[in-house]
Amino acid sequence: MTAHGAPVAKLGHVAAHTPDLDESVWFFRDVLGFQLTERADGVAHFRGLRDWEHHTLSIIESGQTGVDHVAFRMVSQEALDDLAERLEADGDDVTYVDEGDERGQGEAIRVEKFGHPYEFYYDVEKPEAPKEKRSRLKNRVYGEHVGNRISPRRIDHAHVQDSVSPAHAEWLQEALGFQINEQYRTNDDELWGWWFSVTPLPHDFAIHRLPEGEAPQFDHVSYHLDSLQDLWEAANVLAEHGIEPDGGPGKHAITSANFLYVSDPASELCIEFFAGPGYLNFEPDWEPIEWTEAEIGGETSHQWIGQGPGWEGLDYPDE
Repeated sequence: MTAHGAPVAKLGHVAAHTPDLDESVWFFRDVLGFQLTERADGVAHFRGLRDWEHHTLSIIESGQTGVDHVAFRMVSQEALDDLAERLEADGDDVTYVDEGDERGQGEAIRVEKFGHPYEFYYDVEKPEAPKEKRSRLKNRVYGEHVGNRISPRRIDHAHVQDSVSPAHAEWLQEALGFQINEQYRTNDDELWGWWFSVTPLPHDFAIHRLPEGEAPQFDHVSYHLDSLQDLWEAANVLAEHGIEPDGGPGKHAITSANFLYVSDPASELCIEFFAGPGYLNFEPDWEPIEWTEAEIGGETSHQWIGQGPGWEGLDYPDE
């Protein structure tokens, strides 16, 4: 189990659709500096310089936009099997994914919860970087010499949105063992946002509330950069390519980290660059921090410094 006693070890990857894989590969590899692990069967698999797994981002050429699934790695095969049994016992429709059906990954399960397509797995390939790209430091994957001026380091967190967030938040805690690190309450005394972790990071996953009746959406996936200066370098690179950031650079009040958001022009997937650790939480008796609208501003504009992005999310395609 993790430090929180959770059966989920960490956020694994996000898979999204694109109508133009060549353009998306250009954006993620050539502009943002992701490493292309493999491109096969109409899917491009990427990872950061310090991601160990085969991929932490998959882009699927399908003629549409939208997020295919959000994947979490379990702490063991037993934890994966137990989760599958519990989901089926609760009446959920569980889909079993055979080993190799997703490149670089063992068997997995997929389930839709609160309108969000989740995948869970344990076995995964951790390929070495090609020799000419490999770091001489054995505790890194790629050497710094192969990165561009952005070069995301590792996957950090993902953020989704729906109109049933309280029930969703309860399930994340009870079924998956997530801990609430921070939350946000509006002036009408309604909880609007939850920031969860299973690792010492300020959050591995977050959800915020949509108005009743609105369809659930995926908001963004975040990758870690080392410093605030890296965000300005990222902004410079984007400007050189004529690409406007969606928000930032700035600093979040919630999670206390520096940020910049940008979306792939082809897939419309929003990437947040999350610089610095924010904070690391090693406390065994952590009590959730609660922010209020009166303290840091409204739901869609509550940054400590700078302007955040809009909250327009990506849909989940029907097929």
